[in-house]
Amino acid sequence: MKINIDGNVLLQNMMFWGEKTDDDCIEMATTDGKLDAEQALINMIERDFAVEFNKETIEGLKNLGTDE
Repeated sequence: MKINIDGNVLLQNMMFWGEKTDDDCIEMATTDGKLDAEQALINMIERDFAVEFNKETIEGLKNLGTDE
């Protein structure tokens, strides 16, 4: 299965999630005072993925042109 990903959309998504705290993730999963715990967990997982992805990308960029 081939998936086309727009780099700008990916970057925006990584920036969006990379800035969120646990409280932000919970707040985004709360509607009319009711918490959707499953959605809150999904939000946190997406955030954690974005943060790790960003760290790995930055390390990769730092290592460009070095002999490893």
